[in-house]
Amino acid sequence: MVALGRRASRAASPRPADLGLATFLHRLLEETSAHAALDRLLASIVQGAAHLSGARMAAISLLGEDRRELEVVSVYGAPGAIHGTRLPVAASLSGTVIASGRTLRCADTWRLRDSARAAFARRNEVRGLCVVPLRGPEGPIGTLAAAKSAPWQCTVDQEIVLKLLAHVASVAVQLGRHRAPAPPLQGLAGKERAIARLLIADKTHKEIAAVTGLSARTVGHYIERLKLRRGVSTMHGLVGSLLHGPAG
Repeated sequence: MVALGRRASRAASPRPADLGLATFLHRLLEETSAHAALDRLLASIVQGAAHLSGARMAAISLLGEDRRELEVVSVYGAPGAIHGTRLPVAASLSGTVIASGRTLRCADTWRLRDSARAAFARRNEVRGLCVVPLRGPEGPIGTLAAAKSAPWQCTVDQEIVLKLLAHVASVAVQLGRHRAPAPPLQGLAGKERAIARLLIADKTHKEIAAVTGLSARTVGHYIERLKLRRGVSTMHGLVGSLLHGPAG
């Protein structure tokens, strides 16, 4: 027999999963307060969101200044190149979360009556989906989405984890915006813009390839073309040009 006192003590002990989540959140908050690079923080959050919720993919999208589009700024586990993708608020599931300010849970996006949203989900091999808002002082500023390639009903516990991570992401984004303006990146869009942001975050060719879904060789071609367009010959010169705009 087990003594009642020992049984109560054992029941009160936190689960390893809870300790792991608490440790991860504490590290993220420490890095946020230490002014760690925003791109690196968001990359850690989406990776953690996928693992802790049991999802295959996770992504953070931020609302543009005109509040009409969301841009995918960090992604983990995507089958293709969706980093830098722009989603219309009026015609996307993440946009629904922006409009309502509430969590969206969909067990199977392929069964949606909205054919455009269902088609987008099929292209990205997304079926089970949970999207939570990143909240700002005047309403949602973005979303954190976790998804699986099979039907999936996100549990209450998994939703809580995503909300906690979304809160950290929101704090990091707002602090980052207050510290310094975003790099101009004039004339860049799509994959070029995504690659430029990752270069600024000090990512290697291999890391950029993993995030964007491109091959390392293709990433290299994009970077060489950026050098030519910016009139620089070194990586240091290219990153400086991306941060401050082309000289003269």
